[in-house]
Amino acid sequence: MEALPNNWEDIQPNTVYLSTSGLLVSFASEQIKFALKYDQNGKHLKAIEKVQVPPRGSVGLVTSQESGYDLKSKVLGKGGERRFHAKFIDSILHFPGLVTEH
Repeated sequence: MEALPNNWEDIQPNTVYLSTSGLLVSFASEQIKFALKYDQNGKHLKAIEKVQVPPRGSVGLVTSQESGYDLKSKVLGKGGERRFHAKFIDSILHFPGLVTEH
């Protein structure tokens, strides 16, 4: 299994990657397109590597409030206004392309 790349340009759609924390993740092409537009510094990839964190003052994954989604990426500083939402499908955290500003 391939390690999760450090930048969005190296991520292939619907390929399962292994994060350093042991989490299996995959991304739809729509998610990669949004990430290339909104996350040029890879902050959301770093958040995904950290797995679940407390909702305040931390970078990582937090519980999603969107119906049908389990977790969302949370970053601080520039780029922190957007969240990438994901859902577990067969033990793989899949990011289909839902991006919100909360």
